[in-house]
Amino acid sequence: MPFVPPRTFRTAAAIRRYRDEAWQRHRGELVGETADQFALALARDDAAGFVRLTNAHVLAEMRAARQRLAETEAILTRAHAALDANRLDGEALVAEVATAAGDLLAHNQEVPAERLIELTEDRAAARKEALDAWTKIVVARKRAMRASDDGAVTLLALAGALESVGIAPNAGDSLETAIAVADQFLVRQTRIDAERAEAFRTVAAKEEELANRRRAVELAERHEQDWLLAVAETIRGTWLEGSVVIRGLGSVLDQLALLSRSLQDREALQLRIDKMQADRANFIVEVANAAIEVNHAVDDDDPAQLVVAFQRRLELADRASENRASLVIELERLNDIKESLEQEAVAHDQKKSEVLEIFAVDTLAEVIEREEQLRERDRLGRLVIELEEKLCIELAVDNTVQAMAALDGLTLDSLEVEKAEIERRLADFDERIQAQLVRVTRAADRLEAIGGDSAVARIDAERRTILLDIEEKAVRFIELKLGVMAAANALRLYRERHRSSMMARASDAFALMTRGQYIGLTTQPVKGGEALIAMQRDGQSKVADALSKGARFQLYLALRLAGYYEFAQVRASVPFIADDIMETFDHVRSEEVFRLFGEMAKTGQVIYLTHHQHLCEIAREVVPGVRIHVLAS
Repeated sequence: MPFVPPRTFRTAAAIRRYRDEAWQRHRGELVGETADQFALALARDDAAGFVRLTNAHVLAEMRAARQRLAETEAILTRAHAALDANRLDGEALVAEVATAAGDLLAHNQEVPAERLIELTEDRAAARKEALDAWTKIVVARKRAMRASDDGAVTLLALAGALESVGIAPNAGDSLETAIAVADQFLVRQTRIDAERAEAFRTVAAKEEELANRRRAVELAERHEQDWLLAVAETIRGTWLEGSVVIRGLGSVLDQLALLSRSLQDREALQLRIDKMQADRANFIVEVANAAIEVNHAVDDDDPAQLVVAFQRRLELADRASENRASLVIELERLNDIKESLEQEAVAHDQKKSEVLEIFAVDTLAEVIEREEQLRERDRLGRLVIELEEKLCIELAVDNTVQAMAALDGLTLDSLEVEKAEIERRLADFDERIQAQLVRVTRAADRLEAIGGDSAVARIDAERRTILLDIEEKAVRFIELKLGVMAAANALRLYRERHRSSMMARASDAFALMTRGQYIGLTTQPVKGGEALIAMQRDGQSKVADALSKGARFQLYLALRLAGYYEFAQVRASVPFIADDIMETFDHVRSEEVFRLFGEMAKTGQVIYLTHHQHLCEIAREVVPGVRIHVLAS
């Protein structure tokens, strides 16, 4: 059955049923024809899933646009209702204001609402200002009357006070003049009082100071007399009684105190000398005992050399102890490395056995050969799909059914002959165009050499005919060339438009899995299609086939994750199932993949099958809510 891209969900369901029927027929018969039918049905179902996946974002955008349109219409309806209510409330308020201000606008009733509000506010403000001004006038008048009465009373009191101190004011003086005279009197009297008080304080201070000094002199004289009597009593009966004057006894006492301190210092130094000699004797004995314990020759004449020898031996012992500790640490580190290498060797042997068992071979070289065969099978499948799309585009048909119908009557030999014929015709056209150009040039030369007879008209007619022929063929050539360019450009735009979001998700996931070693993915046009390119952090790039095995597995997983998100955006999510795809990943990359699985679990169910226990531990650390089921063997 030929391949037909699906148009509707019912078509997709029919394709899926046909694929299941083909699989049942193949399982029952197991012949080459049923295998081809099942492979074609499987490719058709994959293409249907790809087309639905690439067009999923269009449906999502349409649904989002409808939702936004409904929300916008509801907002507009509420806004119109609120606007009508505000307009009615405004009209009622304007009518109320016009009624209240009818007396003010008797001469002009027909005024706008804005002008009416403005006039009302102006009149209210003017009335308030007038009332405030009148209140201030009344208060000022009362204050002026009280100030006048208080001034007369103050003037009489001030005149009486001045007369009491001997100053007679004039009868016609005003209150200001009387206050100025009183101020001058108060200033002069204040200065006199301050000077008099300062003089009294100075006299009292001096008298008190004189009395204190007299008492101090009397007290010093009594103390001196008592001290002289006490000294005479003290030195009575000593060698100082007749040989020393009491007045010079102070210097003698100073010398005696100095002598006492010198004697004390002498005794302290002698005590220290005795202790140091005892310590030296004990030290010599201890050094000799230590030398005997370590079987070292004892030199009684020079114990210092023995101490130096002990210090040298102690330093050597410390260095030997440090070397032994470092060697013990190095031995432990080497033992740990040995254990880890043995564990890695066991793990590698186990993984090698698992890989050989999966591929049912005996050597790793055969595993690599099988892997190359699987990769070649996938590449050929992709190449078939690309060739079918290219065939539909080049034949200007909608599907491969029409393309096969158009090619039913053709054979490879006839197509090769037609291709050679078209190429030959194009070459002939080029040669004819060149020949026509040469003819035009020669005709122009001949035209210049011809006179004005009828031959000119004949040659001009031939020239016009040739030019029209050249123009017609040139237009046909340009139309064909432009058609090919437009088809190629349309194909490129279609691919870019339908893979942009999926490529962005795949680029982010691939960069996260590789921990930034690869920063993204892009495509590059090649002959017959496009190639997937991985961009490195240092600016270099690699095609997908040039990546390492682990990097290719990571790229494949990143594309699967991006495809799952695109599928889940437009329809109910289905479980995402992965079977031990991280067996070539290291610990860090496995953590990043489980972190991506944790994010994807918010969209749909993620199921990961593995027989590696360390991956379960990584999953528990990265995704706390993970559920691990142990399946019985």
